[in-house]
Amino acid sequence: MSKPFLEVDGLSKVYPDGQGGELTVFEDIRFALEKGEFVCIIGHSGCGKSTILNVLAGLDEASAGNVVMNGKEIKGPGLERGVVFQNYSLLPWKTTLNNIVFAVRARWPEWSKEKVKEHSERYLKMVGLDHALNRKPSQLSGGMRQRVSIARAFATQPELLLLDEPFGALDAPPRAVIPDELVTICEETRQTVSMTTHELEQPYHLTDPHFQLPY
Repeated sequence: MSKPFLEVDGLSKVYPDGQGGELTVFEDIRFALEKGEFVCIIGHSGCGKSTILNVLAGLDEASAGNVVMNGKEIKGPGLERGVVFQNYSLLPWKTTLNNIVFAVRARWPEWSKEKVKEHSERYLKMVGLDHALNRKPSQLSGGMRQRVSIARAFATQPELLLLDEPFGALDAPPRAVIPDELVTICEETRQTVSMTTHELEQPYHLTDPHFQLPY
């Protein structure tokens, strides 16, 4: 029997509680993702969804357990994993286009400037921001900034895409359209996705079978 694309085994996270004891955020989390699956972790704010995602991204360390992707244990960040955070995480001194270009150039340093620019513009057009290529993040609405983050993550074509409440800041029109576009792109590219959300209705529209943290 072949191994799953991503395997999470016995994952736990514990913090000091400031009083000499410990606070357990989650414990003994076990699940697996197959290549091309779109799965969702559901739970209320503060239950540990983002912490799990950060461990998968290699941005945080678990207190116990391990995560294996493509046969290799995740020990830190890597270009094979893309992340869309709740707080945009854009470079404020770069334009919308150059935020994408920066990531694409890091992913494919051998590409020509023309190819990098064309590739970046294509993904900005995908999220409806081809009219705002030269704006800085401070000149964009919160929803537009999040759309740039989504475009940047897709543009690097990661093996695993991690979405942390990606639609919460979107304005009404793109909020209705982008989730459907996301599913279409994932189906075409067989993109593997893990998304967190506190909205109970959203996963059933977007994802394959998912699991739920204590709500």
